[in-house]
Amino acid sequence: MKEQIDRKIIELRRHLISLKQSYPIVGLKGGTETEDMDSDEIRALHIVAKDLVPVTVKIGGPEARTDIRMLVKEEIEGISAPMIESSYALKNFISTLKSMLSPVTFSKVTKAMNLETITGYKNLLEIADSSAFEDLDQVTAARSDLSASMGMIPDDKEVMKVTRTIIAISKDRGKKTSVGGTITKQNFRKIAEEIRPDKINSRHVCVDAMKSLEKFPEEVAEVMLQFEIELYDLFSLLKPEKAYGYKNRMETNRERIGSRKVLYSIR
Repeated sequence: MKEQIDRKIIELRRHLISLKQSYPIVGLKGGTETEDMDSDEIRALHIVAKDLVPVTVKIGGPEARTDIRMLVKEEIEGISAPMIESSYALKNFISTLKSMLSPVTFSKVTKAMNLETITGYKNLLEIADSSAFEDLDQVTAARSDLSASMGMIPDDKEVMKVTRTIIAISKDRGKKTSVGGTITKQNFRKIAEEIRPDKINSRHVCVDAMKSLEKFPEEVAEVMLQFEIELYDLFSLLKPEKAYGYKNRMETNRERIGSRKVLYSIR
């Protein structure tokens, strides 16, 4: 099994090198929260990306110390806090990092937050005015949870409007921005053109939004979702007990590529 896993990692690295020559892939991402990744899976993801693109991992909460310790040990390039809804939550995230990371490591690590509820949106100006926000590098607008908190679906006009405001305010404050959540071949171009984030991310792949518009955006979306399917194949080998869940995620990606109807309830 180990030889099979090693071969798959080598294959994925070669594929990523090839894709980067034609498409604006700028990072891989993971998480211990909804992504349900453990240290073995995060390590494998990092090996695939090593010296090719940075990896950012979303931790289980603003003060998830065990997660942070594991990511620092693995030398993960970026750490993201989920479900930030107040300046207090962001303060806890930043202060936890400062208490655990050396000043050199703290300055090197990309520090990001997910804004993924209507409550967080309503508190965005308070969050952006906080001193902790100054230490932040990136804001990600996560449309799946955001839309669910609004009782809507990710592509509703009001969700697009709120997402656009989150990105505009964050950019105005000098932060890098990304939009994720139910990214499909059908909505990728609209998100890039109307919301104009720096990046668009699926569950595990990040691309440069503006460079994607210079190519055929639908093709970029298909490539990122297809590469993600290959990552799920690796994770299924690594964690056979989770293979059923990863198979479901593969099917969801095929829906989002367009071979089947998109089911917004599956994230």
